[in-house]
Amino acid sequence: MDCKKVSYKLPFKGFNIYNTTAYVQDHTLINRGITTLGGSTAPQCIMSNNKYEAQERALMGGIYFVASYLTPILLIPLYNKHFLKNKGITKSLEGVAKRIIEVPKEYLTPNADLKKGLSETAQIFDKKNNTTETQQAFEEIFNRYNDSDKLKKDLLSVHEKVLMTDFITTGAMWSAIPWIATEFTEHRTKRTDFSAGFKLKDNPKKSKEELQKTKNKKLLWNIAFSVIPGILFAKTVTKGLNTKITPKTNVILKKIAKNPHNFDYASGTNMSKTIYAAIWILSSFPAKLISSRDMNERKDRALRDIGLFTMFFGGDFLINNILGRTADRFLGTKIMNKPNKDLNFLQKFGLSMKNFRKLENSNELSPEILKKTKSVGASLYWVSLLTNTLLIGFGLPRVLNKFLRHNINKEQNKNNNLSNSFLSKKVSFEKFCK
Repeated sequence: MDCKKVSYKLPFKGFNIYNTTAYVQDHTLINRGITTLGGSTAPQCIMSNNKYEAQERALMGGIYFVASYLTPILLIPLYNKHFLKNKGITKSLEGVAKRIIEVPKEYLTPNADLKKGLSETAQIFDKKNNTTETQQAFEEIFNRYNDSDKLKKDLLSVHEKVLMTDFITTGAMWSAIPWIATEFTEHRTKRTDFSAGFKLKDNPKKSKEELQKTKNKKLLWNIAFSVIPGILFAKTVTKGLNTKITPKTNVILKKIAKNPHNFDYASGTNMSKTIYAAIWILSSFPAKLISSRDMNERKDRALRDIGLFTMFFGGDFLINNILGRTADRFLGTKIMNKPNKDLNFLQKFGLSMKNFRKLENSNELSPEILKKTKSVGASLYWVSLLTNTLLIGFGLPRVLNKFLRHNINKEQNKNNNLSNSFLSKKVSFEKFCK
């Protein structure tokens, strides 16, 4: 396998739009942070029904954006160093040996050549710094173990602990964000219902004891959805990576075994889209529904998150695919991955845009085509991201605001009908008594 396949670092020669695009493309949390700030926060604040809803959305988006940077910068490196040393793979918390965590997971599978993976990964790091320090550090670890399978097992154990800890802490942070925003609004307004409906309905009457009891139950469920899925997901991934595929292999484990790259951390610190999607579905989404203040907010969050999830994982891909294929056809670029001749139309349409990091080191394209592909590809990537954020920011809330007003009107009409019915029966009873 060519060492370019495991490259995680661009040969930066100065800050430019292409290198920035490659970084954003490869780092899911940063990509999601931009989409959240540009699509879920700023436009949706403008589209809010009142100032309290706008302030809530601004607060949630701001906290998420900060967390999307702090997690990979501050927490993941600490997890990596701690668990590597704790397992005995590295001898200290410093030095280049800790970069062994960046060896792609495809080299940790049962039939993979781990020594080759260590060598190729080290060459990439050393080439950038014009040294052999990483190669020597990896060789020291490999020789000290003198057992490739044992080193694979220990590295997978470290990866499992890092993934589990990251899943739980990230899930907990995301679950806490709605609570922080709603508590902030409740403290300021003394209202306990969905802020988007403040001008459309009255505050429901509930005792403090009843509200606190409900909150305590919700918090316990939030904690459960932050912790349990993280443990189960991390252990399932490890089991899948350890699996030798047979006709009887479980479909989930087979999928993991065939796609180990889907569980790599870019630069050893930034989760893949697969991991991100798992945290969103298994922890964040349930927590948002649980922490909702009333049925209207629960419906809004459910539809909003489904829309966001679909657009985040499907919108960018679809727009990039259409624009990339169009550019390749009419401009002579090579933005999209080369389709297999045996693929049908729909399968070809499902191909993704090339990874800009690997494209930078590609020897397959002539300098002229490479230059054009890089400039056009980077431009189209940002056009797709902007289009997606605008659809999320303005299209989605417009639909949801109409849906909310419809639900509240329906709810109030129902209450009015019940009230009128009660009054009518009361008058009839009074006449009967007379």
